[in-house]
Amino acid sequence: MGPGDVRGEIDRRATVSSHSAGKNTATGILLGERARGGPHRRPLPTPSEGPRDTASFAELLKNHRSRYGLTQQQLADFATLSVRAIRDLESGRVRRPRRESVGLLADALRLSDPERQQLHAAGGSPSHLRDALLAEPAFAPRALPEPPAPPGTLVGREAELQVLLDQVTVYGHRLVSVVGISGIGKTHLVLEAARVLRARGWRVGWHTSAGGTPCCGVFPAAVPDPGGPSSGTADATAALVAATGDRHDLLIIDGADAARPGGVDVGELLRCRPRLHVVVTGLTPRDLPGERVLPLTAMAVPEEAADYDHVRLGEVESVALFLSHMRRSQPGFRLREDNARAVVRLCRWLDGVPRALEHAAGWGLVYPPELLLARAGRDFSLLSSPAGCGCLDLLPSVARSVDIVAESCRLVLAEVADRPHWTVGDLDRLVPDPAAALHTLLVHGLVRPAGAHLPERFTALHLVRILHARDRTPAGAGRVAPDCR
Repeated sequence: MGPGDVRGEIDRRATVSSHSAGKNTATGILLGERARGGPHRRPLPTPSEGPRDTASFAELLKNHRSRYGLTQQQLADFATLSVRAIRDLESGRVRRPRRESVGLLADALRLSDPERQQLHAAGGSPSHLRDALLAEPAFAPRALPEPPAPPGTLVGREAELQVLLDQVTVYGHRLVSVVGISGIGKTHLVLEAARVLRARGWRVGWHTSAGGTPCCGVFPAAVPDPGGPSSGTADATAALVAATGDRHDLLIIDGADAARPGGVDVGELLRCRPRLHVVVTGLTPRDLPGERVLPLTAMAVPEEAADYDHVRLGEVESVALFLSHMRRSQPGFRLREDNARAVVRLCRWLDGVPRALEHAAGWGLVYPPELLLARAGRDFSLLSSPAGCGCLDLLPSVARSVDIVAESCRLVLAEVADRPHWTVGDLDRLVPDPAAALHTLLVHGLVRPAGAHLPERFTALHLVRILHARDRTPAGAGRVAPDCR
């Protein structure tokens, strides 16, 4: 069993934090149930009970370690001490350990406040120092919540999910940024990753940026606390540093756009918590040393065809997601010969963007696919929620992604938006480094490969085309009908 597995086993046996009295009760019940199934252990005396008999530091440390089934090497790893130091302490060769070492051991063993104070007392710490160690800080940060459950089954992102998990668990990268336009499915992906990792024993914290979605965001920001520091970058970062401590293996920061005022300084967070892994979602990478970027692009869309195999068509990622949303309000909806072509063209027009597919399927309660497609060619209402809430409208969110990229990239978008497809060579006359500009647009999810049938060719998202068409439309003029083929 490796250190990561042992740490997960500790959390399953005792989910106690060093300063959480409420959880200690649940841990006592759990450990009591274990004791009833095996040899009886004499409980350790606490200062409030008075000494039944005086326990030495060596005895206390050995008993606590045995209670959690740790080897001396594993405890040394968790406490960042040498295994020789653990042996010397448990053998009694060192009778008055350093106060800092006792604190590291107490943290590694997840001791309750009375147990922590008892260990310090046995190690010879004066009473006034023990009281200071347990004193409440001036600002006690709220504990970070666990990630909420994913909003349904993850459809069509199995490869991206495995890449994200491997980046953290196999390769051990401490910062992974999941980037892409709003509505592309970043939050759903990281929530699914959190679910998998928690099942493996990882301790995962969740934080949403204070400046995130103001209306429909269902995941409240964990810090800063209203009674704590203000929402400035330094205060938000300090609050997260205090809230994570050594209690989390992974922190997910959702909606953390680097350019947003009052955001978290992820670099400083990683410096202060050298054991912490961080996964961030946002519109753009953070350009930090060691950062690994996972661009989340539009889902696969079906090719145009004269006839469709309905079974195979339903396996295409965007079609499968569209059908799953349609069946929420219309359980009997099925692909048929008379609606398959309209479904294909809708998925292509919506670029396979998950939120766009969800919005269109929501309108499906009013319009069948054929009328949805006809409506898509006349106006942009399919790109907004049928519930009427504007905070998740897609065009403003795409406009934010366009505004973030460099001016040279915006110039490229303006030039190629109306072209069905193009190559990197077509950009030579537009920018000094066309390959770098194309790479940036791909990472930000504003362009995509044109398809396997057009190798080395790229196309702008239909959402980008619609945005440019809308911006060029004079006030009072009719809508510009995008290509729905």
